[in-house]
Amino acid sequence: MDPLEMREIGEVIRKVRKERGMRLEDLADEHISPATISNIERGVPHVSKDKVAYVLDKLELSMDRLPEMMAGEQKKLESIQLQLSAIESLIEAKEIKLAAEKLEALQLEDDHPFAPHYHFLRGRYFLSERKWNRAEKALSNAIRLCEGNPHAERMNIKADAYNELSINSYYQNDMAKAVHFTDEGMEAFNPEGERKHVKYVLLRNKGIYLERMGRIVQALRIVDKVWPELKSIDQTETVLSFYWLRSDLLRRSGVLDEALKYAREGIEIARRNRVWISLFDLWTVLGTIYMDLKDWENAKACFDVVLSLRDKFPEQELFITTYTRIGIMYMNLNEWDQAKPFLEEAIAKGEDLNDVPRLTMALTAMGDYYRLQEKSREAIPYYQRVEKLSSRHNLKEMEYEAWFRLSQCWKDIDKEEFRRCTEKMFIVQEEIDRQKGGVNLEMV
Repeated sequence: MDPLEMREIGEVIRKVRKERGMRLEDLADEHISPATISNIERGVPHVSKDKVAYVLDKLELSMDRLPEMMAGEQKKLESIQLQLSAIESLIEAKEIKLAAEKLEALQLEDDHPFAPHYHFLRGRYFLSERKWNRAEKALSNAIRLCEGNPHAERMNIKADAYNELSINSYYQNDMAKAVHFTDEGMEAFNPEGERKHVKYVLLRNKGIYLERMGRIVQALRIVDKVWPELKSIDQTETVLSFYWLRSDLLRRSGVLDEALKYAREGIEIARRNRVWISLFDLWTVLGTIYMDLKDWENAKACFDVVLSLRDKFPEQELFITTYTRIGIMYMNLNEWDQAKPFLEEAIAKGEDLNDVPRLTMALTAMGDYYRLQEKSREAIPYYQRVEKLSSRHNLKEMEYEAWFRLSQCWKDIDKEEFRRCTEKMFIVQEEIDRQKGGVNLEMV
């Protein structure tokens, strides 16, 4: 029997058993276990034909009627598969309310062959609604139900569910857990299955999480690994996200000429394909690179483009980084009155969205705004907030930067506080080194 035939026979058996009010245990006996019957019902292909025939005989299912019944079940399965595909499309199109209605109407039981896909979509729905606990529960159910499920394995549902769990953790500012889930997703990924893009989304997301944690070298290592395979990625937005990530990581590593090259290449691809969100990200990076090069005219021109793209999409978290960097640009130009509103807006959006990595950057920049104007006492509360947030969420590199800046502020105000801050810097650096298993050689 081929896998498709097994799936259809299994669904017939499951349906008849349930219609008769029988549990798996009721159908099992000394010759066949509940687990084997479950495998048959889920279409697991390695079950022997003799076992399938035995169950059919126990249910008194005529072999003559079986083709007709299988054809009916195949049609039903095809219909359910189409519904699941439609729901996934609606979620991706952000038609969340309609997707929720269709999920509610479908109501697949856990022993249905498409149950992993169903729970995966429930998880995606809850994630889009920012219902973190319910999203984690649904996605964990999907992963659990993937075991021994041929449809789920073929569709790479398990790997994709781990990716969504990583996003769920990211939005809750748990970067370490997010990285862990991307690793689990890569372990679960079936290279022979469908959704081949999931592999690259997992690697992209891991790179982003590491970047948010300040692990620049590790993140760049992932991008370098993927780069030779870039042409095989069939999702333009995913390709562009690697261009964005590579250019920003190279910028943060001080390799500005290469960073410029990849930002420009990415912008051209995004422009041709009208991928506005990637254009926004890449123009932001390009403007920041020009800032690092002290080319203020080109930096300002890039950020003008970014601001003109604001109405193209609703993703407000993107503005946190952009406004922070524009504020920093005006600080470098000594245009303090211009800088402050952008920094204030970045902080407000970071607080509203509870985006800790981006919020800490905005708070750090506002601290710098006051410190660089020799208003250290006004700067201290911002750096203290950064220290508390980064410590709570294990953002060690950012915590180190907070203590460093606090030591700069206290140096000429309070020698005891200055000493305490430098001691904290030392302790945090030791923690960073332990986490990385050696001496910190990354450029933050």
